Amino acid sequence: MHISKSAGYAVHGLVYLVTKKSGDPVQISEIAEYQNVSRTYLAKIFQQLSTARIIVGQRGITGGYLLSKQPDTITLLDVVEAVDGPVIKRHCCLGVMECQLKPMCVILDAFVEANNRFADYLKSVTLEDVVARVTNVNAPYVYSKKKSAAKK
Repeated sequence: MHISKSAGYAVHGLVYLVTKKSGDPVQISEIAEYQNVSRTYLAKIFQQLSTARIIVGQRGITGGYLLSKQPDTITLLDVVEAVDGPVIKRHCCLGVMECQLKPMCVILDAFVEANNRFADYLKSVTLEDVVARVTNVNAPYVYSKKKSAAKK
């Protein structure tokens, strides 16, 4: 039950694409500036999202990234698993590979159940839901043209 920084940047980048609403591709440099993160780092994350078919990249001078489907069909689980891999894992919390108790370990079962609930929750929240929550709290960073302008 761990979400990496990369997955967090992926979600924020996708929220940026949704709130952009221009219908035009958005360049990775613009998204990186918005998030105040390295363009190269974000490009690797967006490549993973593209491989997972969450976004599509368009080449050329006016190229950039677009969502490949509607925001109400992309779940947080889709995004997290595209970047971090499968959320549900069945492994010993102590890292013991050859444990004789593993078949009847109640601790392992508890962690698996927690993982399942975590995955179910991520599956129930879409990008559209996240954008609605962000706009409800009127987060200024979502609407500013440039992050640096919002700081002034």
